[in-house]
Amino acid sequence: MAWTILLVEDQPSVREAYALHLTDLGYIVHTAASGEEALSLFDSTAPDLMVLDLVMPHMSGLEILAKVRKAGRDLPVIMLTARGTVRDAVEAMRLGAYDFVAKTIDMDDLQLSLQRVTEFLAVTRQVQVQSGRDTQRYALNRVIAASAVMKPFMQQVQELTRNEQVTVLLQGETGTGKQFMGRVIHFNSSRAQKPYIEIDCPAIPHDLFESELFGHEKGSFTGATGRKCGLIEMGDGGTVLFDEIGDLPLILQSKLLKVLEDRRLRRIGGQNPISVDVRFMAATNRNLQEAVVRGEFREDLYFRLNVVKLTVPPLRKRPEDIIPLAERLLVQYAIALKKPVRNLGDSARGLLQDYAFPGNVRELSNLMERAVLFCQESTIEGTHFPSDLKESCGTRLQESGGSTQPPSPLEDSNQISLSFKVGEHTLTDIEDSVIQQVLAHCEGNKTLAAKQLGITRWMLDRRRQS
Repeated sequence: MAWTILLVEDQPSVREAYALHLTDLGYIVHTAASGEEALSLFDSTAPDLMVLDLVMPHMSGLEILAKVRKAGRDLPVIMLTARGTVRDAVEAMRLGAYDFVAKTIDMDDLQLSLQRVTEFLAVTRQVQVQSGRDTQRYALNRVIAASAVMKPFMQQVQELTRNEQVTVLLQGETGTGKQFMGRVIHFNSSRAQKPYIEIDCPAIPHDLFESELFGHEKGSFTGATGRKCGLIEMGDGGTVLFDEIGDLPLILQSKLLKVLEDRRLRRIGGQNPISVDVRFMAATNRNLQEAVVRGEFREDLYFRLNVVKLTVPPLRKRPEDIIPLAERLLVQYAIALKKPVRNLGDSARGLLQDYAFPGNVRELSNLMERAVLFCQESTIEGTHFPSDLKESCGTRLQESGGSTQPPSPLEDSNQISLSFKVGEHTLTDIEDSVIQQVLAHCEGNKTLAAKQLGITRWMLDRRRQS
């Protein structure tokens, strides 16, 4: 997108040169020759950021910056100077200037500063745009939690939305929805309109960890061509979630601990600590207590994170939620993939209810996306799911045409004869017949019948009840 800059510079030649250069770089530039003119242009130009000369007659850059902040405008401001002092720079930063750069003919420093500030704006704007939509998407009354195990869990979640300071540790198997629950907690709290930052701990290279999380000052190390705000600082006022915190190396755990304790950080190369108002959350599929015993996780960091621990239940322990989740995913993927799929057929429901879901909600999501993609009708049936899913549920079928009568009984001790007529029989009829014949063959021994079918006793009972 094209960012709008309000350039305030009293010297006409400098103002024109800078405006022309910034326009060539793709910015929309409005200019002002004085502080009074700049303040009067705010409403009509709606700038995204401001480039402000420090030394000007009548009203200095610092005075203009103070008036801008007093008016409640929190846009980034880059200060320009040809002869500024350290004292001026300190005062500018105190008033909330984003950067302080020297005037140069090639304008390299300004260009780098603008690049950083627009990257910051892009992330901030994205978070702000998403926050309104996500407040509805992650509303408590939209969370599917009809199962008995989820009701007390959601009571804890609701309590955490009312206390937006408490640190939360989300534990659970892979794919249970730990990140999702983190978003639910954030977007139902008083921080909902502030940034929500998810940090994938294993994805950050070790040598960049401090820079990415805490930021750095210009010249603090080779390649630090300007100031950079870290992810934690960008989350000020909102929530920061450390995903897969259990995979963070010990040497980096110690660097994180101090920030969690003090709610203060120091950019690399910075002299002064920066206070941050952030709610910290962490998510992991590892047992951190066991990791502490093995010496793989710092005990003090574990205690700091484990103020409130929420264990997200696996999907196999919340069977009542499987079909409602699948139906919601069906609608979601039908819209995204532009498919005319509207319903979940009985055979599909049976498969989903009997499957153990080792990959939890994430696996269910993948299955529904695939089924919607390959479904050419309005209803998803069991045939739209992968064969290995059907095999794991004991639903490998032999289909043959012929009689309209229900499948015949066992012809010998090891064979089942099935008949299926299109339009009259359903997949459920075949499944019921197979179960009944195998049970008869096993003389009513359900444990043995389940073993012969390749399913669990629990799955067998579920199928007979459906």
